[in-house]
Amino acid sequence: MPSWKPVRLGGQKVEMVVLPSNSGEFEVASRYGSSDEDGYVALLQGDTVCWYQRPSDPRSVDVSDAGYTIVADWIEYGESTGANISVWDKSQSHIYEDHLDVSAPTVAISADGDLIIICPYGEPARILDIQRNIEVVRHEYDIADRLVPNWITVDGEPHVEFRQKTGEDPLYRIDTNDNIIWHSDSFESLQYYRIVTLDHTIPWTDVIGDFAADYADSDDSELKNTIANTIGNARLVDSNRNKLEEIVSALRSVQGTFTEHEAHEKLVSQVLGEAYYRLAHGLRSGVSVDDQFWQLINQSAVEYRTVLPWYEGKQGLSKALRLQANQYAKQKRRGEALCCYEQIEALETRFDVNLLSTGDKNRLEEYRQKNVSAMDPEETGWLIRQTQLSSYE
Repeated sequence: MPSWKPVRLGGQKVEMVVLPSNSGEFEVASRYGSSDEDGYVALLQGDTVCWYQRPSDPRSVDVSDAGYTIVADWIEYGESTGANISVWDKSQSHIYEDHLDVSAPTVAISADGDLIIICPYGEPARILDIQRNIEVVRHEYDIADRLVPNWITVDGEPHVEFRQKTGEDPLYRIDTNDNIIWHSDSFESLQYYRIVTLDHTIPWTDVIGDFAADYADSDDSELKNTIANTIGNARLVDSNRNKLEEIVSALRSVQGTFTEHEAHEKLVSQVLGEAYYRLAHGLRSGVSVDDQFWQLINQSAVEYRTVLPWYEGKQGLSKALRLQANQYAKQKRRGEALCCYEQIEALETRFDVNLLSTGDKNRLEEYRQKNVSAMDPEETGWLIRQTQLSSYE
């Protein structure tokens, strides 16, 4: 596990992140740079600083049992600005250098220093033999955009373990022929939740029940995040009324499972808010609507208020208010329609985001020119009050 500690370099102490080799004989200390100065990389053996360098931004480093150090120098996560990959031995001889047109790679080096692995963002991992200057393996992983590698030796052979984040337990392991030779219990679940899409084609009651059970039974934070995000990415666009009612029932039955983590609760409410909105939208039929329409509008707003201050919550509340205003306008209830438009306007002002459509703005202007007085909506009251908005400071 990496840890922070002060390292004396050239007469000054520098706070650096220190990562030990598998054997513990060597450590690599690093600190990436700032706008004012370059970063640091140092090879340590016990209390001795074997050498140090000043690369610009050493964002990922590793050290082998033989004292070989690899450094990936890139400026900022997610930017495709390329990366410099360098390897030094324990006597500070520069034995490998390359510039790759990849984004934000994590790196590791084998115990003997012959093999390195480079894991760029959004691209396959690459295992290189730097002694022979050849690519040995290009490994595709489908459970993340990027993983963190670590070389280990198993029965005398070099293998690579992959983690979601530094310090977490490994997900799976490959050999240098790209064979997966071991995986954790959560690996297959992560694979499934990364590729499954929740839409109108699946049996929501059974599937969401399985989602909730896996979520509740797991201690893996990454798996919990993946399950919740998969729910949040659900596609309801092609769902008919029966399917939307099934979705609402399925999510309501497990909603309490996801309340331990605020972001996960919001993701579930986001989908529920959309389902209620689509059910209400499907009930529009001229001037007359029954109580169920207003109940669905209100239920949609309840869920979307939970999603605030995320943009999806603001957008969802605006859709619900717009649907309500349009219905009032059909019924010539201009004061209540004006109140709904003004609530969208209040959301815009509070969160400094564009939510009013051109039609909304035209109707607002029309009502105000005619000196229409806003009235509280009779069926629902205000969907979002200023006192609620003021809580998001």
